[in-house]
Amino acid sequence: MASSSSLVSRVAEMTTCPICIEDFNDPRLLDCGHSFCCRCLQRHCRDKRSGAKAQCPLCRIEFRIPSTGIEGLRSSFFLQELIDAKRASAERAGAEPCEVCSTGEQFVRATVCCVDCSQKLCERCSLPHKRWRGGAHDVRPIDDELSRKLLVAVEENVEKLTIRGKPEFVFLISMT
Repeated sequence: MASSSSLVSRVAEMTTCPICIEDFNDPRLLDCGHSFCCRCLQRHCRDKRSGAKAQCPLCRIEFRIPSTGIEGLRSSFFLQELIDAKRASAERAGAEPCEVCSTGEQFVRATVCCVDCSQKLCERCSLPHKRWRGGAHDVRPIDDELSRKLLVAVEENVEKLTIRGKPEFVFLISMT
């Protein structure tokens, strides 16, 4: 069985936009197979018109911007389902939200706690605490029991997710 931290880490990696380093928001799929937030792609292609060619931010393979703009790119239903399952699992598992960047619209799981500030933080928000000019703050991982609860909830919800329109494709999480 995979360790809880490796599964949680892998799911977090899979649901993170490589441009904004946040959970995908309205993920869009390019022909090369890479996905990005719709807004991130809009910023990436801001100097391009509909119908023009643009390059994937990761692999540089060209894609054509649809006549309806970036919004016309295929939605990544698989990623959206995985993100929804991750959020539902985190909420059910009692995961703590990052006190800096979580909002009512976006749940970002706190993974560490800053002892000096008494704040629960995600990895991204913890970075400044580790580099304060006056000396690094004492940043510690949140209780491992919370990670175990999240793992169980994630396993329950993402063992099988189907991509809409492709019912024969099933995503399986390997537990070995």
